Amino acid sequence: MKIFSIPHILIILTLIILPIIIGFKLKKNKANLTNILLLLLFLEISKFLFLIFTNNFHLNNDLPLQLCYLYPIIGIIYLKTKKEFLLNYLSAFGIFFSIAAIFFTNPKILNFNNLYCYLYHFFLLISGAFITKNYKAKFSFKNILLMFIQIFLAYIANSLIKNGSNYIFLNTFLDPFNFSNYVDNVAIFNIQFFGTSVNDILINLINNLGIEIYILLFTLLVISSSSLFLYIFSKR
Repeated sequence: MKIFSIPHILIILTLIILPIIIGFKLKKNKANLTNILLLLLFLEISKFLFLIFTNNFHLNNDLPLQLCYLYPIIGIIYLKTKKEFLLNYLSAFGIFFSIAAIFFTNPKILNFNNLYCYLYHFFLLISGAFITKNYKAKFSFKNILLMFIQIFLAYIANSLIKNGSNYIFLNTFLDPFNFSNYVDNVAIFNIQFFGTSVNDILINLINNLGIEIYILLFTLLVISSSSLFLYIFSKR
């Protein structure tokens, strides 16, 4: 199946529209919220155990350090602490992470990781839609700090593990010279647009701006785009 072919687009639309409908139809109550978050945590633990028992677990790829896979852990923390700002995170990024993952997962590689990616983000989008409809919280910059803590942990893991480690795709963004051919779950970095790709654009920016300015602009982009998305899904 080709990327963004008609069958691929139909799959994308189904995996986005259906869970949003389900999430919006679920009634607001603590049991539904708890069950959704526990289901996501169960999926993550099941994947972890499956990979270990089948000897397919790899430190450079299968630790729960992607932003979307840390989501249920943050959800469980909310259930225990009732910190309202975490609802804003669970709402906005439950939708953002899911749509991004479903949209950019490579349909040409139907291995376990990609099939699991579709399944997991289907339920993650249900969670994001359900919380957005029923539990809107006030905007908080604490969520930006929370995201950067996760990014920092992923950066440390990538630095220590090496061997192709690319959690949160940081190396794809920060070291595109060595990861220019990176295609795992995400293929968008190498799709050609008018004779160029996202990797080509990143490398060109680094060459012209220098790595320091590039990282500063990358950080500002993450902060501004995340803040905007959180604000859109926050309570007025």
